[in-house]
Amino acid sequence: MSASRPQWSGRRGDVRIADLFCGCGGISLGLMETCRALGKRPDYVFACEMMPDYLDVYSRNFDPDYSISEPIEKIFNRDVGARASDKEKEWGKKIGNLTIAVGGPPCQGHSDLNNYTRRSDPRNSLYMKMARFAEIVEPEHVIIENVLGVRHDKNGVFDTTVEALLKLGYSVDTPLVKGEMIGVPQRRHRAFIVASKTKPLHQGYFDSALKAQYVRERSVRWACEDLLDLEQHSPMDVESKLSGVSKERVDWMFENGAYDLPDRFRPSCHRDKDHTYKSVYGRLYWDKPAWTITTGFLVMGQGRFLHPLRRRVITPHEAARLQFFPDFFDFGVQKRGGYAKMIGNAVPAKMAYAVALELLR
Repeated sequence: MSASRPQWSGRRGDVRIADLFCGCGGISLGLMETCRALGKRPDYVFACEMMPDYLDVYSRNFDPDYSISEPIEKIFNRDVGARASDKEKEWGKKIGNLTIAVGGPPCQGHSDLNNYTRRSDPRNSLYMKMARFAEIVEPEHVIIENVLGVRHDKNGVFDTTVEALLKLGYSVDTPLVKGEMIGVPQRRHRAFIVASKTKPLHQGYFDSALKAQYVRERSVRWACEDLLDLEQHSPMDVESKLSGVSKERVDWMFENGAYDLPDRFRPSCHRDKDHTYKSVYGRLYWDKPAWTITTGFLVMGQGRFLHPLRRRVITPHEAARLQFFPDFFDFGVQKRGGYAKMIGNAVPAKMAYAVALELLR
């Protein structure tokens, strides 16, 4: 992937962007590439992210006019349909005309990996803040991304947000995007809400646009082959140290050509009860896409993160490649856990690109 930042002529006009819940910037990166493909110039107007480290990385890569490290509900602090507060009016004027608002509200409450608060997490209500932002600022387009489980949220936030956007005069489609179908070297599936005031969207609108971008599946090899034995000059390329018992598990898998660890070698919390976590302690396949990269990719016991050819888990650099981050993206200097959280929580840029390309053309 490219090590140099691309340049844009911007001759076809600016695309003014606001990114709520921006994280380190996966969706905004996708919009950057969309603008480059369409000959437009991205103009990052507003970014909001509670985690200062994430916002710092976002700012160094996109340099937004306004970057706010506080909860979005304290800025857009009333519900959809309510009279605008003074603070909402203030920020509406600051942001001004906007082409597109994007965001991926915190998804842990929706994830099927979360057994405790699945689909009933109070953070799920943040979904409606995207609609409130649209009501106050009136962007031309809105893109909201999340895990598939959001569609079955206990409180119906997905459908409620769609209904709110429709009442605000947007047309809406809710495409399912499968990363491996559009060139992401990872089996990552996400639910999108896409709304527009200028495109006549409807359910199924994006089906043909996404099919037009289908490519042959890209593998871990495609993404990471040149990183196999890279010298560890950057903290992004430093290997995690395996414990003694983890090393024994890794050695057994390589010596037996295995990609899944038998239950008899697992800790008792998995071994002594029924479980469906076959991929935990798993090894990636060299010539297939990776499974979903999560924030636990530095730990063998948190997913299928063992390297296909080397007796170690993948590095942050390799995880970033699998998440479709180009090498020019600047993550700064972080603790290893910081890299894992930023990269694992991000949206692969190609997924945002696949949707935005049709929306902004």
